[in-house]
Amino acid sequence: MEGSGVDLLWGNSSEQEFSLTGPYSGDDGAGSKRRKGGEIPKGRVDSRRKKVPKVAELEQRVNALEKENLELRLQLKVGIETAQRDAQEKWKLTRKLEEMVGQKASNEDLEKVIKMYVKKFSDYGEDRTESINKHMKQLEKLLFPTQTTKMCMWSLHQDDDFYKTDGMNDAGDGNIWSIICNVIEATEDQKEKIKLHRDDAKKMAKDLRFTIRECEDLKKRMDLKNAALHEEMKELRKILTSNQLAKFILWVNKNKATMAMLDKLWSPIDELKRGSSSSGDI
Repeated sequence: MEGSGVDLLWGNSSEQEFSLTGPYSGDDGAGSKRRKGGEIPKGRVDSRRKKVPKVAELEQRVNALEKENLELRLQLKVGIETAQRDAQEKWKLTRKLEEMVGQKASNEDLEKVIKMYVKKFSDYGEDRTESINKHMKQLEKLLFPTQTTKMCMWSLHQDDDFYKTDGMNDAGDGNIWSIICNVIEATEDQKEKIKLHRDDAKKMAKDLRFTIRECEDLKKRMDLKNAALHEEMKELRKILTSNQLAKFILWVNKNKATMAMLDKLWSPIDELKRGSSSSGDI
């Protein structure tokens, strides 16, 4: 069990209000005896002294919220700007290829630009692979339960001895189950009803492990797919010259209507469905 999960159930002591008592660091001991030179009266000093901790706490919370808001806005902005930047860079590369083809550039020079295009925009290119890995890590992170859920599932995933509360002493010490029940002031009837969900919790934990394994398997499949696609495209590229490859890339990028029709005529998902139907699978 992780301590942070217990903190969420009990409440974090660091969130309690600061003490409003104690010596004031700005008081030199002699200020209460003087009232000249625009000095603040003692009553007003005490009042301000009490407000300082509360104001500092509020400022910290405001700063934290502003930082979180900025991060969210930056994420949204980065996503939009990345798509726009990619589209602009793709346009520049295809424009350069078009100029080079028109100027009858050598295959060696064309190959350099084609490699840049493949790296940035191909299915198996480095940039796209890096983006996939980033999103998969984020997905794996989101699949894992929160600390509160972990605590609930762990508490319901124990044997019978865990739920004995006779070991509780007057100080409130005992096993985790006893402590939780004491904190939330659970009645005996509530305890029994909670324990009825033990089997459901075990099934959910099993399903969660299966989902995480599926995510890991998906990542491996994508790596294999990209590796296989890379090798296949590499063999096809050996058949054509760099000039022919450049012309093919230009034709695909220029014929938007044809590509839109292709999307409707052929889809890997449709192929998978047809394959499953012909084999008798559902």
